[in-house]
Amino acid sequence: MVLFFSFLCISGYESKAQQHHKVLFLGNSYTYVNNLPQIIHDVALSTGDTLVFDSNTPGGYQLIDHSLDTVSQNKIMAGGWDYVVLQGQSQEPIIVPLEFSQGFSALYYQIRQYNPCAVIMPYMTWGRKNGDSPNCLPFPVMCTYQGMDTTLRNEYLEKTAEYNGEVSPVSVVWNYLRQNHPGIELYQADESHPSVAGSYAAACCFYAAIFKKDPTLITHNISLNANDASIIRSAAKTIVYDNLNVWDYKKPPIANIQYTIGSGVNEVILNAHNPQGVKQNYFWDFGDGDTSSTAYTTHSYLTDGTYTVSLTTTNCDLQGIHTSFADTVIQFCNHTPTVYTSQPWLCAYDTLWTQTADSYQWFANGVSLPETNQYLPNYSQYNMMGFSVISTLNGCSELSETYDETPEWSGYYFDALGDPCIGDTVAFAVLHINGFLSGFENILWFKNDTILPLMTDEDTLLITGSGKYECKVINSNSNCPFDTTYSILEYDCGVVGIQEKDMELCWSIFPNPASETITIKFAKNQMQETILVYNATGLLINSISTQTATTKINIGYMPAGLYYIRLKNNKQPALKFIKL
Repeated sequence: MVLFFSFLCISGYESKAQQHHKVLFLGNSYTYVNNLPQIIHDVALSTGDTLVFDSNTPGGYQLIDHSLDTVSQNKIMAGGWDYVVLQGQSQEPIIVPLEFSQGFSALYYQIRQYNPCAVIMPYMTWGRKNGDSPNCLPFPVMCTYQGMDTTLRNEYLEKTAEYNGEVSPVSVVWNYLRQNHPGIELYQADESHPSVAGSYAAACCFYAAIFKKDPTLITHNISLNANDASIIRSAAKTIVYDNLNVWDYKKPPIANIQYTIGSGVNEVILNAHNPQGVKQNYFWDFGDGDTSSTAYTTHSYLTDGTYTVSLTTTNCDLQGIHTSFADTVIQFCNHTPTVYTSQPWLCAYDTLWTQTADSYQWFANGVSLPETNQYLPNYSQYNMMGFSVISTLNGCSELSETYDETPEWSGYYFDALGDPCIGDTVAFAVLHINGFLSGFENILWFKNDTILPLMTDEDTLLITGSGKYECKVINSNSNCPFDTTYSILEYDCGVVGIQEKDMELCWSIFPNPASETITIKFAKNQMQETILVYNATGLLINSISTQTATTKINIGYMPAGLYYIRLKNNKQPALKFIKL
């Protein structure tokens, strides 16, 4: 595979020349109170820069309202905007996060249709002065200013990253002023809407974010005294201008080709693998005159032959069009390799085979393996499914269809109730989907990796103290007599109790439903895990290794429907999400 990247760059953000930007503001009262767009225009004008703006800011509007509002739609369709500022209702990201996400997504695609190179700029709003007490009980993060402010900040940053934008971190500037200059009142009496000083702080923040210039150059003080205005401008410089890269989440396009051979004649299934979820356009050239513009596509060739498939991805912003390119060679021969087993079923420690050829190369989910024989012994050491092989015969090499059979399940599962660390006796039991054990099982129990011989072939182990417990079950009469079904429980009754450990392993998924990407977030900051994605029929379709608290997964190539996510190395219940 040959891979090229090309994108335009600029050296630094600062530009002393006068600038002219067209900005559309879509928000509500936090934007129209004190006429924030006009203040930004006035502070820009005082430095010699020009802001041409338009806005639609009905009171209480959510982003989903703007996506359905003909006034907002007409302003978007007018086109020519450099920036489009999106401001949700002040509680929306916390109280109705799904609507917030759906509204953001709908507006993004409307904006892209008529303003392909406009920069999306979320307006990061703030927590209420003393929290939002009416919503404290159902949403505990809203009980305090800090909890509400931090949650809003994270939600806006998440959306900025997801949609390749630049954020205007107004709430961070407000937080800085609250901590360092509490004498400057940023709120109106309702402890929610901005005072004149609050709107001026927002305007200085937007000036630095849009024009990439030092806001201390501003000479327009609105109606504030010179000292307060100077403090606010300095705060915007410290938080925004001095850290412009921090608030810029734009990403260049990625061109990365993954493919499998389909079941049809000379059929290839292509995926523009985009693990970071970069917003971009796709253009496939299949090498036979046909093209496609979707991230996930299927193509069938009319004749055998060698074809160069190329992928070009693009996106754009105010600096111009950015491009990435990749290509790969796909060959279809007279012989078509397949992957199979010697039995009518598949066992976990089985051997995979292909037809006789001159040479072989095995793959697991597109990654080459060290195996170059006609067979792949003990395939499960590499993965549980997703295997393919390239075989070469008479100088022609062709890739097989991916082998995705599911290994036969023994039907055994395990259960444990209670916690010995808090005084319970835990019954760690072997169960079967038939409702009873067959009597042919060989059951072995271990504590701290040492076998418990007196418990051999017992279906239940009573646990009363801490330690590592393991059960292994083999059924010699099954189709797969050498497969072992096992389960491990660990209890630490010392400093960290099992309840605290469970809490550390807590995880969540958002947004849900989603169309392009989902994010898996663990409560624990660092953990080595493998995230497994299954479709509604239980077929494993993706496996992602992670060592971080937050993992973003691209789902744009997946068909719409219901999916499940499990952890490979943990017994947490499955999460489900809907792909739109």
